[in-house]
Amino acid sequence: MKDMQALVMTAVGGPEVLQMQSVPSPIIKEPHEILIRVMAAGVNPADFRVRKRMPPSTDWELPKNGIILGLEGAGIVEAVGSDVSRFKVGDEVYYFDGGFIGSQGNYAQFKTVNEYYVAHKPSTLSFAQAAALPVVAITSWEALHDRANLQPRDYLLVQGGAGGLGHIGIQLAKISGARVATTVSTDEKAELVKNLGADHIIMYRNENVGESLQKWTGKDGVDVVYDTVGDGAFSQSVDLLTTYGRLVTAAYPTSWPNGDIFAPALKNIQISFEAMGHALASHESRIVQTQILEAVAKYVDDGQMAVVLGRTYPLIEAGEAQRALESGEITGRVSLEIPH
Repeated sequence: MKDMQALVMTAVGGPEVLQMQSVPSPIIKEPHEILIRVMAAGVNPADFRVRKRMPPSTDWELPKNGIILGLEGAGIVEAVGSDVSRFKVGDEVYYFDGGFIGSQGNYAQFKTVNEYYVAHKPSTLSFAQAAALPVVAITSWEALHDRANLQPRDYLLVQGGAGGLGHIGIQLAKISGARVATTVSTDEKAELVKNLGADHIIMYRNENVGESLQKWTGKDGVDVVYDTVGDGAFSQSVDLLTTYGRLVTAAYPTSWPNGDIFAPALKNIQISFEAMGHALASHESRIVQTQILEAVAKYVDDGQMAVVLGRTYPLIEAGEAQRALESGEITGRVSLEIPH
C-alpha cells in the first residue's frame, strides 16, 4: 500500500511538534490482524501529557522518526489477516490501541490492530462519536465495577460529571441501579448531567458538597466516590464517604489526601486507582476490555447510553484540540476527523 498521511510527534514540546507527514502505511503482519481505515480518533489527556513530557519515565528516547499519538479510534475494516474470524472487509469498528512508543496511534489514515482488541462500532453513532468512547467507557466500567464494586442502590458521587469520564460514569452507574450524585460548575453542565440521569446535582462552587450529600443520603456520606478530577477533588473525596466507603480515582492525582487520616481509617475507607492501560501487557485483559466495548455498543444502540461529543477538529488541528481539552474548555469529549 502507498504511503499515508499521519500527524507525527517530532519532539517533546508544544502543539507545534505535531507535524503532518507522509509515512509508510502499516501492513498486516500477523494472521489475526486487521487493517483499519481510521475515520476518527479520540483526543485524551494522555496525548498531550506524552507530547509535553513523555511520561511515565523521563529517560524514554523519542524515536528518530517520531511517534503517532492517539489512544483510540473508529473506522472501517480495509483488509483482514488469514485467520481473522470476527470481522470482514467493510465492517465498522471502534477500539483502544496504540498511541505511544512502539505502537502507532490513531492520528493517522490507517492502522493495524489484533482483531481481538477491536469491537463492532455502535451503529447509531458517527465515527467521530464512536472514536470518543473507548477510553472513557473502559475506564469508567473498570473503575465502577472492578475497583469500586458498585452495587444497585449504592449512593455514588461522580466528581466532575460533565467531563469525558464523568458523563459516561453517570450513565453506567444508572444502568447498574445506583443512585447518582455529581458535581458540576455551571448551569449548562447541570442541565447536561440531569439529562443523563443524575439524581442529585451539586454546584460545587456555590454549595458545600459534604452537607449536600448528607442531606441527600440521610447519612454521613456516600458509598462510592468516582473521582475524575484529581488533586483537590481527590483529597476532598475521602471525607465524603460513609463507613466502608470506596473511593476510586481515574484522574492521576499528584499527591495523597492531606489532613486527618485517622478518621477515615476508622471508617474502613477503601482507596483504589484505575488505569486502563494495565491491560496492554495481557492478551486476556485486552479481550475483557473488548467485551466491555461490545457491551457498551449495545447500551448505546439500545438507547441506554450516549456519548457527549463537545467538539470535533480536522486532524491537522490536533494541537488546538489538545490545547482546548487541557484548558478545560470542552464539555464531554473531543475527536479528530481523519481525511481520506
